[in-house]
Amino acid sequence: MRILSVGGTDFVQAWKNMGHHVLSMGKGAGHDVPLEHLIGPRELWEILSARDFRPELTVWVDRCRPLEVFGLERLPGVVVGYSIDQYCNPWHVPYSWAFDLFLVAQKDYLKLFWDPRAWRECRWFPLYCRLDMDRDPGMERDIPVSFVGTLNPPLNPDRGPFLRRFRQACPTIVQQGAYAPIFGRSRIVINQSVVGELNFRLFQAAACGAAVLTEDVENGLREAFVPGEEILVYPRNDASAATRIAQEALADPERLGEIALRGKRRVQRDHSATVRAREIIRLAEDLQASGAGSRRKNGMRVVREHLLKTYASLATDKEIPLPPEHRRFYAEVARDACLETFG
Repeated sequence: MRILSVGGTDFVQAWKNMGHHVLSMGKGAGHDVPLEHLIGPRELWEILSARDFRPELTVWVDRCRPLEVFGLERLPGVVVGYSIDQYCNPWHVPYSWAFDLFLVAQKDYLKLFWDPRAWRECRWFPLYCRLDMDRDPGMERDIPVSFVGTLNPPLNPDRGPFLRRFRQACPTIVQQGAYAPIFGRSRIVINQSVVGELNFRLFQAAACGAAVLTEDVENGLREAFVPGEEILVYPRNDASAATRIAQEALADPERLGEIALRGKRRVQRDHSATVRAREIIRLAEDLQASGAGSRRKNGMRVVREHLLKTYASLATDKEIPLPPEHRRFYAEVARDACLETFG
C-alpha cells in the first residue's frame, strides 16, 4: 500500500517493515519531504505528482501544532486523522470532517466529535510507546521514584505544586529532557497529567520497566491497564495519597517488581507504535473496501463547511502562538473555503 504520512513519524518505520511504500511529510528532521513553510492544496499535489506518488492511504498524526499541510480531504484513497491532544486543540473537532476515519487518543472526548450528519467514523485510539526507544535496559534500579517532564507547563498549573508536596515526603528525582535513561533505572515513575488524560509518559515508563504511579482518571484508563496489577493509581492531585502509595510499594519490592513486569508486558503486547500501525492498516483496508473515500467526496460541501470553521479558528484564536504570516495564510484558506462553499 502507498501511504502518505503527514506530521508525526512514529508509525512510519513499522509500515515500512510491513512492506508498505511510505512517503513522510512534515516539519523537522526525519521526513522524506521536510517542510519549511505551510503547504496549500496545489503545492501538495505538485509535490506528490513530482514523485509520482498517488497515495492509497493518507495518515495525519497530530504533533500538537497548528496545521502545516492543507488539502488532505481532496486526496484519493482513504484519509485517516489521529488527534493526540484534542483536549487543548478544539479545532480538531471541525477538522475531523476532512477524514474518513478520525482517531481520538482520549476516550472521553469522543462525544465531542459525534454529529448526526457524519459519515466519517471516530473511535478511541489510545497513545502508545515506541519499543525502539522505550525499553527496559536491565540495569540496577537505583532510583526509587522519578519524574521526567515539563515542570511548569502553561496549561497545567497543578503540576509544580503537586510535585513539590510529593517530594517533601517521598524523595524523587525530577528533571526535564531525556526520559528513557531515568525511567530505565527507576523503581517507580510518578505520572501527572494536564486534564486527566492518558499521556505518553504512562506508556513510556511502563515500557522502560518502571512501575507507574499515575492519576486515577477516566479516558479509558481501566481498559488500557489494570490498576493494582499493571499500574498503581492515586486520586488526582492528592499528593498525600500518592506519597503513601509510593512508600507502601517501595516497602514491598517483590510486589512492586511484579506490577512493573506486568505493566511492561501489557504495553509490549497492546500499546506499542507497531500495534497501532497495524491497526491503522486494518481499519484503512476495511474503509477502502466500503468505499469510504467516495462518501467523503460526495459530502465535500459539508467537509468545506467544517474546514472553514477550522481555518477561521486558527486564524483568530489569540491563545495559539502563531507568527502573523501563518495567521494570514489561515485567513486566506478560510476565505477560499468560504467561496467554494457559499459562492
